[in-house]
Parts: sequence; structure tokens; C-alpha cells
Amino acid sequence: MNKDMEKQIQFYQSIVDLSHSGIAGVDIEGRILIYNQSAADFLGVPVKEAIGKLLTEVNPVQPGLIQVLAEQSVQRDQLRKVGQNTAIINRAPIYYENELIGAISTVRDITELQQYEEKIRRKINQQGLKAKWTLEQIIAKSEPMRRLIELAKKYATVDSTLLLQGESGTGKEMLAQGIHMVSNRKDGPFVALNCAALPETLLESELFGYEEGAFTGARRGGKPGLFELAHHGTIFLDEMGELPLLLQARLLRVLQEREVMRVGGNKVIPVDVRIIAATNRDLVRQMKDGLFREDLYFRLAILVLTIPPLRDRLDDIPHLTKAFLKDWKKTYYDQLTNEDIQKLQAYSWPGNVRELRNLLERAVVLADAGEPFELFSSDVWLSTEKLLTSQAAGTVESIINKQEENEEEKIRRILQEEKGHMVRAADRLAMHRSTLWRKLKKYSIDI
Repeated sequence: MNKDMEKQIQFYQSIVDLSHSGIAGVDIEGRILIYNQSAADFLGVPVKEAIGKLLTEVNPVQPGLIQVLAEQSVQRDQLRKVGQNTAIINRAPIYYENELIGAISTVRDITELQQYEEKIRRKINQQGLKAKWTLEQIIAKSEPMRRLIELAKKYATVDSTLLLQGESGTGKEMLAQGIHMVSNRKDGPFVALNCAALPETLLESELFGYEEGAFTGARRGGKPGLFELAHHGTIFLDEMGELPLLLQARLLRVLQEREVMRVGGNKVIPVDVRIIAATNRDLVRQMKDGLFREDLYFRLAILVLTIPPLRDRLDDIPHLTKAFLKDWKKTYYDQLTNEDIQKLQAYSWPGNVRELRNLLERAVVLADAGEPFELFSSDVWLSTEKLLTSQAAGTVESIINKQEENEEEKIRRILQEEKGHMVRAADRLAMHRSTLWRKLKKYSIDI
């Protein structure tokens, strides 16, 4: 055998030896020619004892390769139980110039694969890159919220970029997690970033990563960005309206090309991510003011969901209250009266669901400390939240009157509050835009 042949054999032998799959190959007589350590570990027969022997001597119970030689058939994804482990086996005949010369088998321990998968899952959980909320956990008894969840389920079936609009505290991240959890990416990572929480320099390296030596203090070996960490999953970018213009341009490239380049790097890294962005700002107004790129907006707003504020989903307040109190101490909910619920529904909730949760938590903390469970004491209602004096809330009577107003008055009021914006008004009224147009014509309402 010449040296070139020896080198080639050694090259391929190294590949076989390094494989995680067990590999065994036999000649036309069923004599073992190839047999790596992974196969030895699985069958319990050392390599030195197997090479050169007939397969029936090494594995007399299930010599599947002998059947492959006899039938010249291919066997794919065969399951086999060995002790406590289960393996998946593939076998195929080998030909040279159309002549059968042997057969090859690969075996992989499924138990080992499951252990690898579990290890990856634990790592993802340790990094906090896992969604925990589902759409079923979102309180949606009111008509606007039922419609929102219905649309969310439809949008979860595709990978199109999604923009969530809603005031602060309405639960945009919870909705994003719920959409991820029913999508085909649910087993992948869910990565969230608040774009307003970091300065521009840090935000860039967090999103796109950096190479070693990119800047003073850069980690040895560099660091992957959030887009890389979200590969095969979902990235949620909150407070999108706060993203600096320079980074808006870089984000636009990711949306267009689905690839990123690390800070200080010179190569592109392909990423497979679904982008869900969220904002509590009017991005259209920001575009007009030159604070948000028009091309980025239309890349983000392929699918749009507008989360209604709590004041427009008053039917959900009793259910939200019960759910929150159940988390801490269920018996407190039984102490609430119908009058208490009406008072909660009479408030405008500028802080939305987050504000309601904070209020209830304060009441529970004081009650656990020995105070009576009381939602409307001065210690529970902060000065900016006082039910009867807040300018945003108005009086209980005035808000109750709003609830009793007729359809025309309600349409006029909401159109005025939304400054004539038909889409937002239709969402708040829980009706289709074409229906709203007919109502405007019916009541002779001009906008």
C-alpha cells in the first residue's frame, strides 16, 4: 500500500472514530471491516475483538446487516432497545461499479440525544431565554380582548414581523410570549430586550454582539448578540420607538437580509428569527418628526396588533382582580363587594393592568401585616391614583354615565379621544372599520 493510500485511509478512519454515531461496516461475507468506538460502547464489544470477525459472532441476536446483504435493501430509522437505552439504526448495502461489496450500519443512542436536548433546554432556561406565558393565561373576557386573542392565534401561525401597539402596562410582552408559545418556534428561544433600558453603545453590542478586541473591555472570544441567541426562535424588541436612528438602519438590514454583523467584525452571520416589536409611542408621528425611519416602520408593521387600555376593557377588571389575588391569597377576593368592583371600573387606569396589579399587591401586603384588606384607603391609593380626584379618572358618576351612553355618543366620544383615527377608534369600539363607516353615515358624524 503506497503512502497516499495510507493517508487517505487514516483520514477516513479519523472521521469514523470521531463520530458520535456508532458505525459498523462488513464485507460481502459479513466480516467486520469498520467498527468505531461508539459502536463498541453501544454493543459492549471492544474494537479489537470485533474487527475481522463475522458479524454473527459479535452480534448473534440481531445481525441486521446480514439481512441487508441478503435482500440488498435499505433500512431507515429502525428502533432497537438495548438494556435501558433505545437506539435509532440505519443500514444500507455498499456497491462498487454496480457490484455488492458489503454493507454499512449507523447507530445513535436516542437516550443520549434526549440528554443533549435536555442539557440545551436547561442552558436556555438558565439564560432566561424561554417564554413562560401562554395566550390562555391572558384574561380576555371583554369583546376587544377576545378579538385580540383571536387575531394573535392567527398571527402565531406565520413568521411575518409583528408590531404590538399599546400603552405602557397593557401586557405587550405577555402577548408576545403567548404568540411565541403557540407558534412553530415554541421549542426555540424567546429573547426579549427593552430598547429604552440601555444606552446606544451598549444597545448595539447587545443586539448584534461583538468580536474580541472590538472595544476596551470586550470579552475574550467576543460575544454573540441577542439576534444570534434567538436563532430558530423569537426576538421581542420592546419600546421600539426609543431605538436610535443609527440602530434603526442596522435593524432594517436584519429585517431585509436576515443576517447580522457583530461590532468589530467583518463577516455576516445568518439568523433565523421571528421579530416581534412593541411600542407605546405613535410611530407615525415620530416618522413625521424625523425620529423614526419610514422604511423601518413599514418593515415592522406587516402585522399589527393594538392592545386596548384597561379603561376600554372594563369587563376584564373583576377577572383580573380575581386572578391577581389568587396568586397571593385567594380569600381576599371574597371580601370585595360589588361596589368595590364598580369603583375599580370607574377609574381610568392610566397605568393599565400593571397599575391594577400594583394596587392589589399593596392591599395584600398591608393586610398580611395586620391591616384590614381595603383597596381604597389612603395607604393603598397613591396620590396620583385617587379614585375621585384624579383628573384622568373624573368622578365615579361621570364614568358610570359613560358606560350608559348611547351608541352615537360613544362613537363621537371615542373618535374625539382618538383625534379622528379610524383604525384605533374601530379597535376601541370592537367593530370593523367598514361597520364604523356605516355608523358614521347613519349618525351624520363628520371626522
